[in-house]
Amino acid sequence: MIFTNRFNFYRTSQSKEVDEEFRADEMTWRQWLNNALKRNHGLFGEGLEYYFIHQDDKIAYIKVNYHDRDILASAISTYTSTDELVGHPLVVIILQETPNLKLFEVSTDDKLWLNKEIEEQEDDNSHWY
Repeated sequence: MIFTNRFNFYRTSQSKEVDEEFRADEMTWRQWLNNALKRNHGLFGEGLEYYFIHQDDKIAYIKVNYHDRDILASAISTYTSTDELVGHPLVVIILQETPNLKLFEVSTDDKLWLNKEIEEQEDDNSHWY
């Protein structure tokens, strides 16, 4: 997938107590994203491919085909989950969106996986020329 867009998402329940108590794993993130895509775009949304670059509780970094970026962004921006998923409604906020990984702003702790992803992207891009 050479033409990709990357997103940085932050999930919250809008309650400090719930956010401190609840820890989201990758499966919870996937379920939330799939529900948002299905609710907003039906069958076409369910078929959208996205990949986790990195995930850590409240923060997820995801890549998606560049042409699908608007579908993913609109689904995320307009969806609030019900209590069924984790017992509390959750919303996800888009913190960053960029087609260039080098423009991603991450904490010092996240530099390791980001540098690895940049290397993989450059390696993938070199095979196209």
